[in-house]
Amino acid sequence: MHLKLVLVGLAFILTLIGCKKDEIKLYPEGLIGNWISPEYNDSLVTFTRSNSLIDQDYGLAFKTGSKLVERKNAGWCGTPPITYADFEGTWAVSDSIIYISVGYWGGLAEYTWKLISLDSDYLTIARLEEKYQH
Repeated sequence: MHLKLVLVGLAFILTLIGCKKDEIKLYPEGLIGNWISPEYNDSLVTFTRSNSLIDQDYGLAFKTGSKLVERKNAGWCGTPPITYADFEGTWAVSDSIIYISVGYWGGLAEYTWKLISLDSDYLTIARLEEKYQH
């Protein structure tokens, strides 16, 4: 009876381990990829991982070599219909802080974000600072 209880317990533990959500442990390498569909909650933003950026919608592509593409509004007017364009930039990480420098229609944008969570499907950041230089 004791052996049967141990085997059932072991099977239960293995099942829990096998069903654990696939987390990306290689930070910052786990950032590399396309992130779309931002959902805003105060200063927190949650992005969904995607195979590609969506035409005519906001998204970020973290690339190897600290390169970045941000697809965003191509002009100063935010009233629909909005035209989107890809702006190139760079990214860097220090501890859990993500630094982004990227062009925009009027000059250069600099973002400082704190990584809140990252897994195979979602990226959640806190917007600490966003500066726009003309």
